[in-house]
Amino acid sequence: MSVIIILVTVLASCSMLLQVIARYVFEIAISGLDELTGHIAVWMYMMGAAYGSLNKTQIKAEMVHLFIKNRKALCCIRALTTLIGAVIAGYMVTWSYGYVKWSLLKHEVTPTLQLPTVIFQVSILIGAVLMVIYFLREAVDHLLEAFHPPSATN
Repeated sequence: MSVIIILVTVLASCSMLLQVIARYVFEIAISGLDELTGHIAVWMYMMGAAYGSLNKTQIKAEMVHLFIKNRKALCCIRALTTLIGAVIAGYMVTWSYGYVKWSLLKHEVTPTLQLPTVIFQVSILIGAVLMVIYFLREAVDHLLEAFHPPSATN
């Protein structure tokens, strides 16, 4: 996943740089470059989201720890919120699977470059599947922490 993220970030950055140079230095437009950059960015966003879920570094706006001081209750609430994230990501899996399937059946291609759009749409499906897996793992971790606290060894 890290390799994919690095690769698509470099590709997106290079294509944007090429776009800027072509437009503002040479005053020409490279046909299809905007299209390609946008589709590459989808891979970057979805793999980044999955990577954040893997490392438990996704953006959170959590304030519940300010109100609930009981560690077990706090861990259970965190498990519940993570399960809600898994359900939402599960819905994304269902939706994106239908989207990829439809795209394959229709042989959908990008307007300018005529690339199969499924190449880019499958990133949504892969990212969502990975997020479901990582959210479920995180929920289990929270539940284990709630009911099996780490032993204090000195």
